[in-house]
Amino acid sequence: MQPRAAIFDLDGTLVDSARLHHVSWQQLCGELGLPPMTSEAFFACFGQANRDIIPDLLGRPLSAEEVERHSERKEAIYREVAVRELTLFPGARELLDGLHADGWQLAIGSSTPRANLAALVPALGLDGLLSATVGMEDVTRHKPAPDVFLECARRLGVAPARCLVFEDAPAGVQAAVAGGMAVVGVLTHHSRESLAGAVALVDGLWELTAADCAAWVGAA
Repeated sequence: MQPRAAIFDLDGTLVDSARLHHVSWQQLCGELGLPPMTSEAFFACFGQANRDIIPDLLGRPLSAEEVERHSERKEAIYREVAVRELTLFPGARELLDGLHADGWQLAIGSSTPRANLAALVPALGLDGLLSATVGMEDVTRHKPAPDVFLECARRLGVAPARCLVFEDAPAGVQAAVAGGMAVVGVLTHHSRESLAGAVALVDGLWELTAADCAAWVGAA
């Protein structure tokens, strides 16, 4: 049998990090003298890369150095609490273990910075399961471009058509579809309509088994 891969988004798919990310953006806004980021504005950009969010947040063009400085500060605020407070969503560990036992290659493909992945993967107990992690700095184009998932597939040595992506954000679903991969939409923060293109929609990973996932490989 040709190898199969399961590629998971991190924020909103494996962990419920939205509140901590929102709090860290709020703190950054306060430090920069900006109005607080509303919940509506936060969820509209949740899952996108910081370098796309920050110029919009400040409302003006920024140098790459400014964007990087503000991004590093925001993520440092986030990591300080995330490594202590975050846990996997119910059912996530069971699904990961089941896929791993069934011979799937596992990866995380996320818009989060590499430093966050380096801190959170071991904190969540995932370093023994994952064969690859791809973060913000590893690609030049971010979701909804397919680059992050295609880079996961490349590192795993698995054809895109043999990859199944798990995503909670519209941009992530679009990225997986653009990469020729089947994608399961997880209804954490977004509506069913906004995740159009997914081969299945679930309320949480506890609904899924490795056998379910096998049926969707090649369904892109």
